[in-house]
Amino acid sequence: MLWEIRTGCAAALALAGGNAGPVSALPDFWRSFRAAVIAFPLSLLMLALAPHGLEVTGKLIAADIVGYIMTWTVFPLVAVYLADRMQVFANYWRYIIATNWANLLQSAVFTLVIMVNTSGVLPEVIAAMLFMVAWFWILLFKWRLARHGLGIANFPAVGIVVLDLALRLVIARATIWAGS
Repeated sequence: MLWEIRTGCAAALALAGGNAGPVSALPDFWRSFRAAVIAFPLSLLMLALAPHGLEVTGKLIAADIVGYIMTWTVFPLVAVYLADRMQVFANYWRYIIATNWANLLQSAVFTLVIMVNTSGVLPEVIAAMLFMVAWFWILLFKWRLARHGLGIANFPAVGIVVLDLALRLVIARATIWAGS
């Protein structure tokens, strides 16, 4: 399991850097969704550290679990359609495999940032800046992953990242609404 995590995350980073070789060594498409199972405790930890006085109830946890599953399934379903329309379907599989492992990295980065920010160790301004840097790194990483993973130009890659972010925000907002 640790080998798979290390290899999957390293391959996602390599693909974002333009090297598609390590992705071909990864286990199949469906096994890459193990990253969702591995990242799930991080999602629960982020929920437990909920900002702005959000009350964590059983209803919110149930809604968050449904939202979590949706987050990991909706984008790949939309992306399969887009990859076909952009005539890069042959690259779809490697892109989603790498994206799944990248989502695990994203969860780890945000969990770490949220833990540091909620600990009170850093002044509020520095904590906010750390959060912004994390967001910038994730968006840049996801853009490079879309660009190199799908083999598309810069502007369509930006569109893929914006779509992924928009879907995540809509699902997150619906989760909070359903859980309150």
